[in-house]
Amino acid sequence: MRNVIINADDYAMDAGVDAAILRLAELGVVTATSAMVLAPRWPGAAAAVRNGPPLSVGLHFDLTSPFATAGLPAQSLSALILRTHAGLLDRATLRHRVDRQLSLFDEVLGQPPAFVDGHQHVHHLPAIRQVLLEALEFRYGSAKSRIGLRICAPRRWSGVKAAIVAATGARGLSRLAVEGRHPLNSDFAGVYDFDPAADIPALWEGWAAGLRGPFPLIMCHVAAGSDPAPQDPIRLARLREFEWLASQEFRSFLQRHALAPARWPRA
Repeated sequence: MRNVIINADDYAMDAGVDAAILRLAELGVVTATSAMVLAPRWPGAAAAVRNGPPLSVGLHFDLTSPFATAGLPAQSLSALILRTHAGLLDRATLRHRVDRQLSLFDEVLGQPPAFVDGHQHVHHLPAIRQVLLEALEFRYGSAKSRIGLRICAPRRWSGVKAAIVAATGARGLSRLAVEGRHPLNSDFAGVYDFDPAADIPALWEGWAAGLRGPFPLIMCHVAAGSDPAPQDPIRLARLREFEWLASQEFRSFLQRHALAPARWPRA
């Protein structure tokens, strides 16, 4: 059997997302989830995940969702990418936002994050990755090396979108994470265009066939229920991913590929 971290993004975003993640954790399918601590639901959602099935719970560092931009000038992901690569971010303001989200995680859940990743992968962008790692070292000292960092770079060709995601900063974060002795996922998959008509089982067949290393990670985005959630542009894709991951067919898929869902490794 091969380990695979199955990570559900966006915990605490809304009730349907949380219900799906907790159900998949009960089934032993989802083994990690990354939390949006700026969401108003976070305090109650933290209690549910703390008392629920075993999960690696991480910080979904956020600069671009409506939770993160409330009261601030709107900023698209593409604009943020351009600003970070041009060195135009104010590091003091960025550090404040990192510290605030780490504090919300620690104080509400009562423990440090098992790992850190980013909403729309912002955690690996230039300047952001440096400030993030500096904040982890300042806050946790030598214990920082127990906190994993998601590296969003597949080890083989996984399509144009995955290559673009990786190119925006995965290599730079990987280098810094190794220097800081953080646990890393050994491979990365789960990137697609969130087309509601996408063939989810076929995508997973392709991702599973090429996984490399001891702890590869496949991310997913799930929701339960029938709420169309107009504020969530990928809701239909979330509902279809949940249907697949909760199915007996998926459990047969894991057995066929000799995959064992696993939590994040500890250094």
